[in-house]
Amino acid sequence: MDLCRYTVTELLRRTGTSVPGFDSSAFGDEVDKLARAEAQTWNLGGVSPARLEHCLITGIDIAKTTYKHTPVETQVHIALWTALCVCVDDFDTSVDAIAEFAEGFYAGREQLHPLLDLLADNIRRMHEFFHPYGTTVIVTGTVQFVACTLVDRETKAMNLHPSARGYPLYKRFRNGLGEGYSHCIWDKIHFPDVSSYIQAMPEASAIFILVNDLCSFYKEELVGEKNNFIHDRARVTNKDPEAALMDTLEDAVDAVNRGREILQGEQERQAWESFVVGYVTFHFISPRYKLGELFGASD
Repeated sequence: MDLCRYTVTELLRRTGTSVPGFDSSAFGDEVDKLARAEAQTWNLGGVSPARLEHCLITGIDIAKTTYKHTPVETQVHIALWTALCVCVDDFDTSVDAIAEFAEGFYAGREQLHPLLDLLADNIRRMHEFFHPYGTTVIVTGTVQFVACTLVDRETKAMNLHPSARGYPLYKRFRNGLGEGYSHCIWDKIHFPDVSSYIQAMPEASAIFILVNDLCSFYKEELVGEKNNFIHDRARVTNKDPEAALMDTLEDAVDAVNRGREILQGEQERQAWESFVVGYVTFHFISPRYKLGELFGASD
C-alpha cells in the first residue's frame, strides 16, 4: 500500500496542504447536534439506527470540514443530504423504488421507500441555501445520482470497450455528485453573484471526484474492489492501475492550482482554499476511508 500513501502525500505536498489530523472533534459539535436531532425524526422504513450511524457520520464529517466556511445551517443541510445519499448508495433499496424516484420527485408523488421521500424533501429545500443555478444543479445531480445507483448495478459486469475513453469520467461525474457538491462551496448568503466563481466550477467538480478517488483507493484495494474510476481508467487507457492512479494525481493537482488562478475575488479564493483543505481533511477524519491505518494514526 506504499503507492496509496505516496499519492495522497504527493497531493498534499504539491497543493501546499498540510497533513490533516484524525480528530473530528476539533471541528466542534454544533453541526453534529443539529444534524442528529433532525435525523432522529426520520422514518427510514425499518433501517436500524446502527446502520444509519455510519452514513450520518460521513455526512457530518464532510459538512464540518469541507464546508466549514459556510453558515452552520448550511452545513447541517449538507450533512443530512450527504447522509441520505450515502444511505441510497449503501442500502439495498429496491430496484422499483430507485427506478421510480425521478418520476415521483418531479410529479410530487410519494416515493416507494421512506428513505427516498426524505431525500426528495431535502433537495426541495436547497434553494434556501444556494443560488438558483446551483440549486438546480444540486437537485438535478441528486436525481441523476439515484438513477446511477441502478445503472451501476446493471452494468457491474459490463466490459469496457477500449475506445470508450470518455466513459469512466462520464460515469464518475454522474454517480459522484461532484458538480452538486461544488456549488455548496459558495453559499448564496456570502456569494450572491454567481459570476464571481462560476468559471472555477469545472475545476471544483474535478477536485471533488479526483481527490475522492485518490483517497478512496486504499480502502477499495483492501477489499479487492475493481469497479471504480481508477480501474476503469486503467482499462480504457491500456495502463495498469498504478499508472492510472498517478494520472489521477496529476489531474487533481492541476485542478487545484487552476482554481487558484481563475478566482479573482479574495473571499472567493478563501472559500476555495477552505474547500480544498477541508475536503482532504474530511477523508482523513472519516472512518469510511481508513486513512488512519494508512498513515499510522494512533487509536
